Amino acid sequence: MRAAVEGLLGGPIGAEQAAEAGFTHSIASVVTGRCGRRLFVKAAAPGDAVEAGIVLAAVTGEIGPRLAGSAAVGDWRVAAYEVIEGETLTRWQAADLPELLRVVRRMRELLDPSPIAGTSPYAQAFLPLLGAWQAWEHTADHPPLPVDLPVALLAELERRWLTALAGGGALQHGDLRRDNVIRQPDGRLRIVDWTHRWTAPGWMDLVRLAPDLAACGHDPEQVLRRSCWRDAPAGDVNVALAGLAGRAWRDGHLPDLPGLRRMQREQGLHLLRWLDRRLRVCS
Repeated sequence: MRAAVEGLLGGPIGAEQAAEAGFTHSIASVVTGRCGRRLFVKAAAPGDAVEAGIVLAAVTGEIGPRLAGSAAVGDWRVAAYEVIEGETLTRWQAADLPELLRVVRRMRELLDPSPIAGTSPYAQAFLPLLGAWQAWEHTADHPPLPVDLPVALLAELERRWLTALAGGGALQHGDLRRDNVIRQPDGRLRIVDWTHRWTAPGWMDLVRLAPDLAACGHDPEQVLRRSCWRDAPAGDVNVALAGLAGRAWRDGHLPDLPGLRRMQREQGLHLLRWLDRRLRVCS
């Protein structure tokens, strides 16, 4: 692995700064060569997610990181990217929202329809993670909900998941949240950690991002209405919110991995609050 990275750097490694956050077992480090060159290195075994990032770097254009090179070492796959100067977002600021909407529009232009083959439907990939609301539909033995929504209603929305979401053909990031966004010194945003070859309705990435925006005090409904996806079918968006919320609220109350569970509870809270407001408007 070290020899592979040195080959991508063009010389010996002088220093490594590992990423401080993340929920997967992989290498994610800024590596500096003795010659002064800096690269962001992502590596894992098995290397499916890293390989996906290598493929997607060719189509994400200026919204993603620029691939400098890649290598295979046994079961490991290594990708090296040019370092994006800036800071990883820790909080969404109001000034970020116009730029976020520009990036979302650019994603639509570049990725809808998917410019690559060999994709799989996000709705199908996520399907095994569903079922929380249907499992809780006839029992009170579940974590109390932060909103006054009937579990039976949430279960009905959850049952419509494949019907509502299986048809979209836009390439997805699949894990949009602030720790996968870098703010450059000029305020421009770049999205990193592209690890999935999923397709879905183009608005799905923005809906998945919604709880992260809401946790920072922003109204996800207003962001959606201001975006290029303002015409997203209301019923299908509600189905997506119910499915995502069920998985997050259930898994967020599991006893292990406290950092991940805290994030999932936060996601579930804001997904349910947004869905509650949308359903009240329609009632």
